[in-house]
Amino acid sequence: MIAKNAKKVNPIDHLPDELHPRLKRDLGTENIRAAAAFDLDGSGKYIEGYLVLTANRLGQYVRSDDQWESRWLGADTFDEAKLIEGLGMGLLRLLSGGERTEEFRFTRRHAKAMARLHRQLERQIEGKTGEADAFEETKRPDEKKLRCEKCGQVIPAWSETCPACTSRRKILFRLLDYVKPYKVRVAAAIALAATILAAQLAQPWLRKPMIDKGLGMGEGDANWQLFVFFWGLWGALILFSSGLQAIQIRVQAKLGAYVGKDLRGTVYEHLHKLSLSFFGKKRTGSLVTRVTSDTERLYDFVSFTVVEVVMALLTIIGVAALMFSMHWQLACFVLMPVPLMIGLTIFFHKRLHRVFMGIWHRWSQMTSVVASALPGVRVIKAFGQEQCEADRFESKSHNVFEAEMSAINIWTTFGPVMRFCTQIGMLVIWLLGGLWTIRDFGVDEPGMTLGTMMAFTGYMQMFYRPIHMIAHMDRMFNRAATSAQRVFEVLDTEPAIFSQAEAKEAHGIRGAIELRNVSFSYDGVRNVLKHINLKIAPGEMMGLAGPSGGGKTTMINLICRFYDVMEGEILIDGVDIRSYKVEELRRRIGVVLQDPFLFPGTVAENIAYGHPDVTMDHVLEASKAANAHDFITAFPDGYDTIVGERGHSLSGGERQRISISRAILGNPSVLILDEATSSVDSETERLIQEALDHLIANRTTIAIAHRLSTLYRASRLAILEKGDLVEEGTHQELLAKPDGLYAKLVRTQSELQALMTG
Repeated sequence: MIAKNAKKVNPIDHLPDELHPRLKRDLGTENIRAAAAFDLDGSGKYIEGYLVLTANRLGQYVRSDDQWESRWLGADTFDEAKLIEGLGMGLLRLLSGGERTEEFRFTRRHAKAMARLHRQLERQIEGKTGEADAFEETKRPDEKKLRCEKCGQVIPAWSETCPACTSRRKILFRLLDYVKPYKVRVAAAIALAATILAAQLAQPWLRKPMIDKGLGMGEGDANWQLFVFFWGLWGALILFSSGLQAIQIRVQAKLGAYVGKDLRGTVYEHLHKLSLSFFGKKRTGSLVTRVTSDTERLYDFVSFTVVEVVMALLTIIGVAALMFSMHWQLACFVLMPVPLMIGLTIFFHKRLHRVFMGIWHRWSQMTSVVASALPGVRVIKAFGQEQCEADRFESKSHNVFEAEMSAINIWTTFGPVMRFCTQIGMLVIWLLGGLWTIRDFGVDEPGMTLGTMMAFTGYMQMFYRPIHMIAHMDRMFNRAATSAQRVFEVLDTEPAIFSQAEAKEAHGIRGAIELRNVSFSYDGVRNVLKHINLKIAPGEMMGLAGPSGGGKTTMINLICRFYDVMEGEILIDGVDIRSYKVEELRRRIGVVLQDPFLFPGTVAENIAYGHPDVTMDHVLEASKAANAHDFITAFPDGYDTIVGERGHSLSGGERQRISISRAILGNPSVLILDEATSSVDSETERLIQEALDHLIANRTTIAIAHRLSTLYRASRLAILEKGDLVEEGTHQELLAKPDGLYAKLVRTQSELQALMTG
């Protein structure tokens, strides 16, 4: 079964384009089932080589002096394939009758593709084909690419996309999707801004009649009444535009607040839809920054920057038109510095973007230090590492400081250079305008009066001001584009685990669980589970045991569908769990963890978590069944007691029993116990075991335990070692195998217990 949002991986994509024509000639109608690169020869020197697997043979292509040398191996020349991990490299070894026939070495960058080829090769050797082949050639939607498909550059660890190929303009345009619901507010903000702009454009124009006609500096005599009229009109326009500006700012600020709220909610909601594999590759601080700081910067951008840029452009156009209508010769000189200013903006723009990308990366690293340290403050204090953590934070903070200093050096240089260009332009305008105004110099330029000159200089300042603003807004654009890119990286990540369109309800499942030939790998290279086959009957308690790293937790992660199997399938009541709705499936599975997580809030809220609509009677019933009622009612506030951050105000046993109450309240059909009693004292363990007896009754139960004495209630045991199911049977059956792994584990624990009590 292939995930609908998983992308099909064409094996030929692993091969260079120049090799494709040669392959077409060599293969004819044969289809490529898998392909991978190997880049080391037997002596460890770098080469360029590729393996191509078809249904009947395995081909080897090696580039030598711009020529491709090929060699093909028939399927009957080997009967075993081993993938061996080394230090910084790996090798694929082919064997026939236990003897090595071929060996291909590769660096770690090709490990995932080689692992795909190896799994396909194993299936062909075993004669297994079909749906597993198709599933193997898929790529999880949250699987990160190492290199950009467009430019070939390595994608930085802190980014999901290639920064060099990302269009900042397109990213910012995507924000319009979040502005569309507020079209009326946008229209109101633009209308207000346009009205304000018209009032501002009219103000310098009034200087001309005020000076030429009112003060008599033109051809006629002075007219005091006319001067007062234009002066009063000027003041009225100032008052009118100031009032409208107050309204405009309020409308824009509310618009940004609405968009920011929607964006924060969308990002946070989408984060909860993503799979555990996504969170395993991301720093907590980075994700917190994207939900908080990045959306806050986008709020500022939407609130003010967008409208201001639009109005700045309209101002430039309007002022330029008025200047040309007043005196086109002077207007041409006003435009002279503009090309230089545009060139400077482009020059500094590229440098600022790189610097801001570095700032946000370092900022997320600093946030991650705080996010990881605060939950572990007890451990920090227990080991006296307060100063060490402070130094670690100071190091990351200093990195942010250095990046910010780089940005400051760039834009503080940019500003004065831009001002210098405009001041040179103003000097030229005053010189020429002054000469054309003073006719005693022998210059006769019609239309240039003192009033025209003063109005023109006013427009000149209005013309240069928005150019400065747009140039300095480049910094705001870079900040917003960087934040938008980080936010949309999250939103563009599709969940690897999802409910299919035709998914079934999970109501009324009995709990019959079957694992059929299940294999799984977290990194796509090393299999954590290998071809597991296991059946659990409804109402049966299955114990999972074995050394650490055997795959026990991975198995329950797959049953809960936190991850999907790579090969095989898991069925509940005979139905593949990928055919159930994810949320419904998980509601029918109760999980009690070794270290239960409690949320900030009251005891009652934590018990009812997942079922917030239940009555208090149900909460009381669940807590009594979990032996939690007595200690809860002993608190001064009873069920209204605030548990504190992560429940640290409660003991480990109290947190565990609240966790069991939460599981009982859900009335699950399948129960998973992950070391539920491993970290508590004997008396608390007895109380928890009594609670678990209520919980496991008539339910399919899977219990993981390293303390093997806790598994005596299990009807059967499954022993896992290094991903393999090595033993299966009852407690007595496994003890009867003195050389078995379970018997050895029991003897070891018995000896340790004897030493501790002796």
